[in-house]
Amino acid sequence: MTALEGRVRQMCMIDMHAHLSYLETYQGGQQKEDNREEELEIRRKSGILTCLSGGNPDEWRVLEPFRERKEVILSFGIHPWYADRYEAGDYLQELKKCQIIGEIGMDSVWSRIPLQVQQKQLERQLEAAADLEKPVLLHTKGAERTVADLVKDFPGKVCVHWYSGDEKELEAFIEKDCYFTLGPDTALLCQKGKTELSPDEQVRRKMLQEMPANRLFVETDGIGAVAWAMGKAQMDLKEIPSILQENLLCAAGWKGISVKEMEERMKENLLEFLKK
Repeated sequence: MTALEGRVRQMCMIDMHAHLSYLETYQGGQQKEDNREEELEIRRKSGILTCLSGGNPDEWRVLEPFRERKEVILSFGIHPWYADRYEAGDYLQELKKCQIIGEIGMDSVWSRIPLQVQQKQLERQLEAAADLEKPVLLHTKGAERTVADLVKDFPGKVCVHWYSGDEKELEAFIEKDCYFTLGPDTALLCQKGKTELSPDEQVRRKMLQEMPANRLFVETDGIGAVAWAMGKAQMDLKEIPSILQENLLCAAGWKGISVKEMEERMKENLLEFLKK
């Protein structure tokens, strides 16, 4: 058993994508209090193996000291929101140090950065990931078709983070045999028995119905994203384990397996995703 396999198997749950609450900012730009150790301790005690993401070099510098922690896996990439501020080619050393390259991608909904600028940075990071033989984590908001076309010939493994595009574009990622993370609002959106569904509910149900269990993960995207998804001003860090558990229960129910089996399946998924 490798060291990585040992780390993964001794944990209870996988949070496939999260940003430390310390790295999130208030609307006015004032940084939150330094609670990163508190958050990591909550995650460690709850048996959560967390894939922490840095979307720019400053965030990576905060995360890099955690590389050796057994409950942490690190991802790094120039997030599309920062595509006009950083040149991906300047950060190859950082890309070499992380285990997953991402989240990278394109965003036409929450970003005003020209899409051609975002696409250039995405293409360069996909090239780097291919050279380094590392998997990628994708952000596809509003640009699903373009991103799907760009990763079509990518030779490595791909995980689509919190997909919210339409059903037609989802098919392109399914054909690529991508992994998918289920957003923290999945259990809220995918209640069985409900017949009148919003577009988001239809897509999320399609994912749960059609994606095999060996291509699924759960994620929080960080406590700020959880609060946003739940329509709340803020949430307590101590709620992170229960949010993950609720979405594991939801995924397990749709797949007809126990929560324990779903937990074990996601561990296997992660080991396979990270395998070169």
